[in-house]
Amino acid sequence: MKKKLLFVNDEMTLGGVSRILNTLLSKLDQDKYEIDLLILNPHGELMDQIPKGINIIPSSPFFKYVDQDIKGLIKKKDIFGIYKKTIFFLIMKTGLIKNRIIKERKTILSKQYDVEFSAKEGFCTIFTAFGNTPNKLNWVQTDYKENNYAKRHINLLKSALTKINMNIACSKQVADAFKEIFSIDNVIVIHNMINEEPIRQQSLVEVNIPQNDKVNIISVARFHPQKGLDRLINAVKFVKDHRVAILLTLIGDGFLMDDIKTQVNDLGLEKDVLFLGYQLNPYPYIRSTDLFILSSHYEGYPTIVIESLICTTPILAMDVAGVKDQITEEHYGVIIKNEQQALNEALLAYCLDRNRLHRYKQELASYHYDNEKILKDLCYYIDNRI
Repeated sequence: MKKKLLFVNDEMTLGGVSRILNTLLSKLDQDKYEIDLLILNPHGELMDQIPKGINIIPSSPFFKYVDQDIKGLIKKKDIFGIYKKTIFFLIMKTGLIKNRIIKERKTILSKQYDVEFSAKEGFCTIFTAFGNTPNKLNWVQTDYKENNYAKRHINLLKSALTKINMNIACSKQVADAFKEIFSIDNVIVIHNMINEEPIRQQSLVEVNIPQNDKVNIISVARFHPQKGLDRLINAVKFVKDHRVAILLTLIGDGFLMDDIKTQVNDLGLEKDVLFLGYQLNPYPYIRSTDLFILSSHYEGYPTIVIESLICTTPILAMDVAGVKDQITEEHYGVIIKNEQQALNEALLAYCLDRNRLHRYKQELASYHYDNEKILKDLCYYIDNRI
């Protein structure tokens, strides 16, 4: 008899968690597992990339605003959304969410599961914790010492974590922070799965890429404060002020898009920054550039680092959680102090040494990311109640 699995995520927007989830779902043996997926607020660019054979469970309207950022709603002047998010927040703050989750689960879920997997720590953890699945796993993707999403309802999440059998952290730094913040020990490290071969093949697709003699750099990210795109723009200005020709390509979307464009205009960088918006396949653009920049203030295990290496493009990354697990060879790139000056100086140094960048790209042609052990480790915790 197949083991019944339920995966719970809040949304499927373009980002690391959703891509990682889809990769895992595509690798699990459907002859061994009966797999259901509940997206609490079913929207996002990666909804249509959910693998075939995965049963998508309809959600409840109650969860529509679970993943909505209040600042983004205010910026859009979405009065109804602000009201609904405020109500949702109050239900969370008072702890009434426990009873509401139990009620909503009875409406949404029609079967008993053997294993329930919260695909993202936070509200998905709480949803999973207050259900009746015997084996509950929680995926931890955030460095909670750098950004504690649960600070407004810390006691609620601590209560939920007492009902979780095992927390699976994507990197050592993430695991250590989670243990410390929530005073728990049941945390192990398993790196995120990344679907290497499709990325490699997609990176070879022909796209219309501007030809120039500049140092071409790229970043793929949500336009969100976490991603530090404003300081990347400042670094481009710093390089240009040193009379070095540079072109930054930005792929992504988000509520800070207009702010970043205004910053570019104010700094006179209109010809030095190219906005491509959301791209379902960003990999040919990454392959075509000299250097990928990870300017984030915090991360968990930024999969775009590995994806860039698969595309043979070295990395300049801030010292955030997960990058030390990934940038382990000199030709993979460099990790720098998480501050503006370090980014400025490192970017300028790379731009002045294009031969090194070209050499790194050649050496990355043999790069390989092995998913086999990761899948084996994950299946151990799926198959065995801890």
